[in-house]
Amino acid sequence: MRWPSLLGVLTLAPVVAAASLDVDIVAYRRAAAGALGAVTGRAYETGAKSDAADRPLAGTAVTVLPRSETFLGTLEAIKHGARDSVAAYRDAAAAVRRAREAYERALWAEGALDLVRSTDVAADGTFAVRDLPPGRWVLVGVRSVFVDRVSRRPHPRETRTYATPPRVVSHATVHVWVMEVQVASGRVEAVELTDRNVWLTGVVEEREPDARR
Repeated sequence: MRWPSLLGVLTLAPVVAAASLDVDIVAYRRAAAGALGAVTGRAYETGAKSDAADRPLAGTAVTVLPRSETFLGTLEAIKHGARDSVAAYRDAAAAVRRAREAYERALWAEGALDLVRSTDVAADGTFAVRDLPPGRWVLVGVRSVFVDRVSRRPHPRETRTYATPPRVVSHATVHVWVMEVQVASGRVEAVELTDRNVWLTGVVEEREPDARR
């Protein structure tokens, strides 16, 4: 299958999501009248050795949204497009965030923002999203790890000869999990977010112009 370019995805995704929300909101409303379900889980990094304890990934942001084929297709296109170039890879994590926010805005426009459920992973690595209407959902987990990084200052001779790009002063490594979850009436669905099932790894860079000329 040939995926659209990353530029096309970022240009069209908000428009498509807002114009044709492919989610049966009424079905979720009807399901909410019965016994509700929940999604619980753990987010952790496995120990480096077999006898080492797992490390909880506290602070990981978890969002559960109604399943949308358009939203999932957009995320897959971003993931595949991230392999096309360095620039696409650098923008992939931010592109996922923009796609999620666009989908949330589309749900808000339909009066269904209450179907967007968010929580953070606790210090012990656990999380829970409760009172979910039975149905198909998408879980998106995001964890950012800040890293100090200052790129090399260009030699004065370089600045006189070439236009130098803004320097990277810091960046965050971003891990993204995307999972489809079927929530059943009165049941708890358990999931795990680990370093071994990360869906996408990206970066977010902070840059500033090099003031030394």
